[in-house]
Amino acid sequence: MKISNKKAYIFKMNMVSANIFSMVVFAVAAALTIHLIGYVGLFVKPFILTLILLYFALHELLHGIGYFLGGTKLKNISYGIALERGIFYCMGYQEITKKNILISLQMPFMVIGVITYIIGIIFKLPVLTWLSVFNIMGASMDMAMFAYISRIKNLHYSESGEPDEFVLISDEDLEKKKSVFFKKKEVKDYKKEDYEFRNIKRFRCSKSSWVALLVLLGLDIVSLIIG
Repeated sequence: MKISNKKAYIFKMNMVSANIFSMVVFAVAAALTIHLIGYVGLFVKPFILTLILLYFALHELLHGIGYFLGGTKLKNISYGIALERGIFYCMGYQEITKKNILISLQMPFMVIGVITYIIGIIFKLPVLTWLSVFNIMGASMDMAMFAYISRIKNLHYSESGEPDEFVLISDEDLEKKKSVFFKKKEVKDYKKEDYEFRNIKRFRCSKSSWVALLVLLGLDIVSLIIG
């Protein structure tokens, strides 16, 4: 796909509207789940928080698989944890097509959201069902991005280098395409060299995230000891 007269639109996620939306999605999914299978004491089970975090890690791995299936090179796929921002993330440091980013965005929602939710309901697996609810909540912004990007006819996608930002490269006037979930941080002329990344770290974890993970591990050990 050839794009002429391109502009690079750098978007930053609006975390206020994102968090409100994710809570609404969770409330709706939780209400449906309680109606279908009833409530289970999920939050008092040992290791449940760790299990939820592992599910979110799987969420990001599926984004990476989606990138790869869409044509992103493995060496350009990076993962990270920034719990102070409330996010796990997967980033594909390569300029990619609209089809590629749409594949990556919908992978976790479909695989460990919708499909596992249906399996949990059919086979009466409440923990799997509730983990799927949390993933559907975590995928709410993925679906918001999916809906927004689907409205744009002609684009390429790239990373900005920040986990809560992304770049859409298009010859369409994206100023006219508004979203409550994303703020346009900057618009500039497109230069291919700006999106040729080097020295990519395959995994990044902030210091505060390491501390939080160690505390969580300690709590798990304590819960195991006291039974």
